[in-house]
Amino acid sequence: MSSRALRKAQKEREEQELFADQEIEDADEPDESRSASRPQKSLFSMLDEAEGEHSQYDDDEDEQELGEGGIQQTRETAGTENLGPTPTAKRKRKKKKATKEKKGIIEERTQDAQMDEIDAALQALSTKSNTAKPDTATVSSVDPEVEELWKLLSVDTSHLHATNEMRRLFGRTAVEDEGEGRRNRGQQHGGLAAAIGSRGASLADLARKRNIFIQGRESWPSAPSGGLGMEVVEKRPDGSVEYSFVHNGSYGDSQRQFEACVASMDPERMIQHLHFNPYHIATLLQVSEIAKHQGDHAIAGELLERALFSFGRAVHSTFSNNLSHGKARLSFLRAENREFWLAVWRFIGSLSMRSLFRTSYEWLKLLLALDPFNDPYRICLTIDQYAIRSKQVEHFLDIYKAMDKPWVWGKLPNIQLSRGLAINHAKTLNNGKQQLYQSAARWPWITARLFQELEIDQVPTSIWGSMPRTEREILEMEMYVKRAKNIWNTPEAKELLVEVVSAIPTGLKANNPDDSPITVDEARHILLTEDPELIKHIPKEMISKVASASDPLPPPEEAVPPQDQG
Repeated sequence: MSSRALRKAQKEREEQELFADQEIEDADEPDESRSASRPQKSLFSMLDEAEGEHSQYDDDEDEQELGEGGIQQTRETAGTENLGPTPTAKRKRKKKKATKEKKGIIEERTQDAQMDEIDAALQALSTKSNTAKPDTATVSSVDPEVEELWKLLSVDTSHLHATNEMRRLFGRTAVEDEGEGRRNRGQQHGGLAAAIGSRGASLADLARKRNIFIQGRESWPSAPSGGLGMEVVEKRPDGSVEYSFVHNGSYGDSQRQFEACVASMDPERMIQHLHFNPYHIATLLQVSEIAKHQGDHAIAGELLERALFSFGRAVHSTFSNNLSHGKARLSFLRAENREFWLAVWRFIGSLSMRSLFRTSYEWLKLLLALDPFNDPYRICLTIDQYAIRSKQVEHFLDIYKAMDKPWVWGKLPNIQLSRGLAINHAKTLNNGKQQLYQSAARWPWITARLFQELEIDQVPTSIWGSMPRTEREILEMEMYVKRAKNIWNTPEAKELLVEVVSAIPTGLKANNPDDSPITVDEARHILLTEDPELIKHIPKEMISKVASASDPLPPPEEAVPPQDQG
């Protein structure tokens, strides 16, 4: 072998050993440091380098064989190259094996980690599912009839805004004209109109429109509610939630000033108090009554709207949603809540004067939904007339079925007589006639009085001369005929009434007299009508208990004491 070939072979071996030592050192270092120390070559570049080295080595061998021509030289060279596996090759195989084992361990750990994440996710889902089971059981445990009643008591807040009905009835122009007329009255006249006007900045658009009860007016003052709020009292098993309005310390100060104004019996002082406390509820209700007695019904209604607007700003964040599902409750036992009941009732009267019966019906439904089983304002004594006048007869018939069991609406003459007319409006003529026949025969004195008020001359002999026998029967007759004669005062309704009553046989035996006493709730309802002809039928012992028109006949005992205002 030539010296040149030996030097070349020795140089290649030294390079291979040096390269192997470097790989061992790199294998002992972490992957991050190795990748940072030298860049990794691609497989294609490494393949090209290997092929180049092999081709150069083959050329050298050919030169050696041609130059010296000895077979022995070729064998020695071959013997030198075929000495068996070198230590470097063993290290490479060990390194490849270790790398494969390391990769296998990493892949196995990655799979285990992925399986742990999947198991954790499945366990979390299982936990959520188990947690949701009690709620599902609670919902399913509610009586289906109660759930149906909640749906019927759901309030659509869009129907609480009078402007929406006015647009449907009279058009947008009429609404704009009414607002312009109200502003002109405030500019031309002093007194109440000037006192309730804005003092400084007016309400912003967002504050005016984002209210579940009333859309505020631009002319109203930009002032806080004065300490009025609402809190959650109880979440009940049937899904309903009881709320309560609350007064803080600053509201208590305004309340004491209001009581001093009441004691002074000076209307001007009350109006001045309103000027500095534009959203104090009791003051708004009182000044509204002053305006009504002065004959300014527009100002009286606007003050009621402002009171409801103030209530709307104070409601709890969950109240609107529960109200829309018929699940919001408000205890009549708390004095703070009774102000809301009174404001709504008076506002319904203001709406009725403008013939906005659809809006009135929604507000009546709201009062009924707040305490459906106690009904402290006895909404059941008037809801039938509003249902027919607002063309909500289907809803009225459905709610009658739901309320008949808990409150026994079937015993109320106004409900039964109006129900016959409502069924007839619902295009079920035969059923309507049958219901009206049964009701007219049960309360013939009410039907006879209705014939008289409607000026129907042909009075059937079956009801001729029928008269109520007890004080309760007199009161029920007066209440119904006074308020319901308008729903019967149409040619179709009169014809139906005459046809059905004429079919009642003469000499039909009447039911036993109803001499049950008038309840406190019924007396409160009559007082709220402010009709002297009805109020005179209230027992004197109840009249003597009326201390204030702003809280007529409060409950005998306060189950929940009023909030401390100090």
